[in-house]
Amino acid sequence: MKPKVCLIGHGVWGKVLYKRLKTISNVIHILDSKNYSFKKIKDADWVLIATPNKTHYKIIIDSIRLKKNVLCEKPLVINYSQAKILYNFAKKNNVKLIVSDLSEYKKKIDISSRLNVFKRFKNSPKDKNLTIKRFDLLYRYAYHDIEYIYDHIKNKKLNLIKINCSEKILDFTLKFNKTSFSFIYNTQSNKKIHTFNNKNLNQKKDIIKKMLHDHMIKKNTYIRNKKKSLFIIKILERIKLKI
Repeated sequence: MKPKVCLIGHGVWGKVLYKRLKTISNVIHILDSKNYSFKKIKDADWVLIATPNKTHYKIIIDSIRLKKNVLCEKPLVINYSQAKILYNFAKKNNVKLIVSDLSEYKKKIDISSRLNVFKRFKNSPKDKNLTIKRFDLLYRYAYHDIEYIYDHIKNKKLNLIKINCSEKILDFTLKFNKTSFSFIYNTQSNKKIHTFNNKNLNQKKDIIKKMLHDHMIKKNTYIRNKKKSLFIIKILERIKLKI
């Protein structure tokens, strides 16, 4: 039997998720962060959250109170202490709390022993006149790239955080033991690239459906997913303090 899903959030990404969700589940309600209904959430087996980051915490708390499994778009939240509260609350209520993680399904990368460089350039008109510090790119782009290298760095000490630039673009370096990683993000570029050590990371294969299926139906992904989510939130929080 297909799981019953309540999708909260039907913007650009919510529509992408819905297209895949409806093939593997019974999407019984589509709501938004401002007017979601407790009664409708009660009907679901899973609540899938695709709303702005700042709304995640309350929706997750409400869903767990109703004993619902939750699959949330990354990041779970941007505060490490809040993330711990949510995971503990999920455990107390015996439900799953999972964060979307497409990196598990993307091509593997070869890591150099010294310097490694992630680059993501994109022309985003809405970012054209931004003069603020680019904290948002930590959660928009860096979250995904740290997912890529999680297995390589999860047991190593982060002994350097260097912010090279944070105005308009975001450029920073992390060093784990003796291995360095550079992250360069520019949303005001005419180029559209996503590379690691100059190798293209973009792919045509549709991995979203498989991720949703594995998390909600097939695999026991919970423990690894939780550890990875907490690790990345903690790293990004430390970087943000330096910007």
